[in-house]
Amino acid sequence: MTHVILFDIDMTLLYSGGAGGLAMRQTFEKLYGVDDAFARVEFSGRTDWSILRTAMEQHDVLDGDSGGASFEREMGRFQETYYELLAHTLNEVEGGRVMPGVLALLKALSNRDGVGMGLATGNFRHSAFMKLTHFGLDGYLSDGGFGDDAEERSGLVGVGIERIAAGVTPEAVWVIGDTPLDIAAAHANGALALGVATGPLTTEELLAEGAELALDDLSDTDAVVAALLNQR
Repeated sequence: MTHVILFDIDMTLLYSGGAGGLAMRQTFEKLYGVDDAFARVEFSGRTDWSILRTAMEQHDVLDGDSGGASFEREMGRFQETYYELLAHTLNEVEGGRVMPGVLALLKALSNRDGVGMGLATGNFRHSAFMKLTHFGLDGYLSDGGFGDDAEERSGLVGVGIERIAAGVTPEAVWVIGDTPLDIAAAHANGALALGVATGPLTTEELLAEGAELALDDLSDTDAVVAALLNQR
């Protein structure tokens, strides 16, 4: 393996139409009786682990045991119900779509020798593949780092690198995402960051955050592949 490409999911590969956030809100209300529990919780770039812990702490779900067995138990309960509800919300919301150029890029990279593709996503593993399957992208990405591997994004990027190609040199790894946290997590692991402006930031803002490359989207397949594989 000479190159590793790790993709964020939400607002990078696809937009779920808000299905994930809706299912999380429904789950929290069903389990704990709190409506709109994530209103004061930032989602962008964060892991589901971190998002959930913040909401549980804000609404006193954990009885002061936010770092121990209580949280682990409640996260397991939450995940079970969340997956059930996400299966419904993915089919209920409108506006979900694959981001421009994503399918062509995944196809192009999958045909290149020496290229390993994976995920570096804050989604829990199971919900990540629920989203990918719903939008027809699951055939290209089968492993990586997920939001139940680490609370902080830098940790899951490290896990993703090890799972896709243990021992690869860091400069041969690209992390593709739409937030400053994607960029910071890439750099924390010695990897390069490609920022896409399909999320909250412009290309100029992504470059200012330290991305080695920033694009409006991934629609120019040949140019993106050349950049990722250091071809001129």
